Amino acid sequence: MRSRKELQKVIAEITAEKEALRGSFSENPDKVLAFYNSLKGLDLESLKKIFHAPETVVEKNIFNITSVIISADEITALRAAIAPFHPGNIKLTSPELFKQDMQLMQGIFFFLLRDICETGTFFAPDEQKLKIKKLFDSALEEKSWYLPEKQSEILNKISKELRFLRENPFTDIDFTKFEGNYFKANEGVLRILANFMPPANEAVPREKLINVVNFVREHQESILKIFPNRKKTNYTDTEANEEITKVSRNLEKLKDLDFGFKDPDFTQIFFAGDEKFHREITCKFFEESEMKWHDGQPALEGQTIKANKNDRFTNRSALNHKFLYPERNRITHLGANVAVYKLFDKYSDFQMFNDFQILYWEKLFLYAFFDSYKYLCDLKKKAAKKGHAEKLLTILEHYFKKISVPLNINAANNEKLWRKVFNFDNKDGYLKIPKEEIDKTNIYNNNVLNEDEITHLKKFMSFLYCSENEEIDFFENHAFAIQIYLIYLTFELAKMDKSEEKHQ
Repeated sequence: MRSRKELQKVIAEITAEKEALRGSFSENPDKVLAFYNSLKGLDLESLKKIFHAPETVVEKNIFNITSVIISADEITALRAAIAPFHPGNIKLTSPELFKQDMQLMQGIFFFLLRDICETGTFFAPDEQKLKIKKLFDSALEEKSWYLPEKQSEILNKISKELRFLRENPFTDIDFTKFEGNYFKANEGVLRILANFMPPANEAVPREKLINVVNFVREHQESILKIFPNRKKTNYTDTEANEEITKVSRNLEKLKDLDFGFKDPDFTQIFFAGDEKFHREITCKFFEESEMKWHDGQPALEGQTIKANKNDRFTNRSALNHKFLYPERNRITHLGANVAVYKLFDKYSDFQMFNDFQILYWEKLFLYAFFDSYKYLCDLKKKAAKKGHAEKLLTILEHYFKKISVPLNINAANNEKLWRKVFNFDNKDGYLKIPKEEIDKTNIYNNNVLNEDEITHLKKFMSFLYCSENEEIDFFENHAFAIQIYLIYLTFELAKMDKSEEKHQ
């Protein structure tokens, strides 16, 4: 590990290299590659010292503030307060020099992307490896490697190989056009560099992927808010309508942004043995990209805005989706899958509230059985999935019968039991049992399920919701696709981060 003095020397040397390349790098791919290699191993803060942020109006005002006529004591206090922002302590870059820095980073990005692809295709078929390698070789031969248009073309071809669910999602990735309002215009690019420059002969560690996942979430929450301001409790009708319109529009933007990619062979180890269970799932970043408001959209209630998520809808989507940010939470907090949390762990939250909310949770729990049943019945129609679907249905029906016992329903077989509890004439299978009967199915009541059965059922639902007994860690197994998808999201948010898009 370098000492502070050694690191400062390295940063100074690399900065000198950068200045030597300024304005003339496009004719020297070998020099840019060497420069890129010299950046490897540097953290985000070190990169920021090499690629300074542009000068801003706020910083200009800080520098000029001492021209205001104030008292001697006020000047002393002010000098102490603004010392960190003194021109000698903060490096600023003019707009023109900043643009040149961003153009150089665009060239560096080409070699980063080539590294990502070489690592990502390590276990890929030779044909795919060769196809992707040719993209980079031809860009160097054509001398178009540093152009945003060529890089977009390469990324779009790679995204097709990785089964992205939108054709040509990379458009206008010119770094010099990125906006900076909440984050500096170069922040996203620097974070991609800091986290995705691979160590020698190694894949990028999962923690580095999670660093970028955290950044994407923070950036989205700052510029594309999808929940109304709950701290405000005195909305007028006009203010509420404006707020509701904003968050509703932003939610649609988020869903459009987060289209996802397919894993046609998501594999789990069947927990009753060592068989492999394969199914197709979609990976998206945000759970909210598969979200609906409980009553259609947020609404003014008194002087506050009521905006509740439809938990059933997002739980149902978890049967064939992975969501990267909730998956990150599960990894870093050692917690349950988000859908499983709502069904088991969150029950304790509802106990703090009223009978209506308890009833809401109990209905949500029953609907999880119906939605899982429908999902497995559809899976059973596929010949290759029939055997496992039938085994999973057997387990699901075992627990459904257990929680239905207190209802005293006389049913000749499993199918009739399902149809006496749910209305199968409706695609959502609304409950047929009366409200006062629903409480009898509460698994935490005495004589419904014991503690071991609850634990086993929780593991079983985690399996159905794509988060139990995975053959290979999801982040590890999909690192290549996740990196390219995170690059896409980072660049899109960088283009979106401007004042007219920002929603407080």
